[in-house]
Amino acid sequence: MRAIAAALISFSLLACGISPCAAQEEQSFPHFIWQGDKSTGLEIAVSNGEPTLNFFDVGNLSMNSLYLVQQVLGDISRAAGKKVDRSLASASIAVFHGTNVFLRLKTDRAAFTTMGIPEDVIDDLKGRITDDARCLSNARTDAKGNVIFTVILLSEKFHDCLIGGLYYSFGVRASNVSIATLLSVCILYEGRNRGLRDRQSLSREAPKLRDLCLAKAEAHSPDG
Repeated sequence: MRAIAAALISFSLLACGISPCAAQEEQSFPHFIWQGDKSTGLEIAVSNGEPTLNFFDVGNLSMNSLYLVQQVLGDISRAAGKKVDRSLASASIAVFHGTNVFLRLKTDRAAFTTMGIPEDVIDDLKGRITDDARCLSNARTDAKGNVIFTVILLSEKFHDCLIGGLYYSFGVRASNVSIATLLSVCILYEGRNRGLRDRQSLSREAPKLRDLCLAKAEAHSPDG
């Protein structure tokens, strides 16, 4: 965590130079996932409202991804101010990692429903399978833009889609772990914690949220 914190500070200094950073609020926005709120008509940033999360990673290739999933979710959850708790009875992030995962999705629906995968999610994934499919993911949100469930299917040892699916479970669009994406996660959740979820509010307060995230990073830095 200290290494990430130090890198966040360095990233900010490089990005800002000696000029004010007030114009940087848009830097995180390409990483955010936006959804219309029918009750207000506002465009809100999708995010995860649960304080603790759990996941499972199953299949004959899961030994290739379990450690990576743990590490990536650990980095993202710390940036979001959340915890990963493997003792929870249920999981909101499901990773199926096996050589025949797509064939099994087509022919053995029960293998997924018994693991808690909703029928409509299975239908969506089946409809997107192509002959060269290697990785697919599906994330479900509610009407308020809260991510409630994420499933990732992977048939080779590694694919960027795995990282993308894990980030998406937190409401962030990314294909790799980087200082910029972790900073975006922090800004998104510092905003959510303050009730700031619509685009206008986040744009207005983004410089302050960025400063809060950098202050948190500095507190965890080796010299903090």
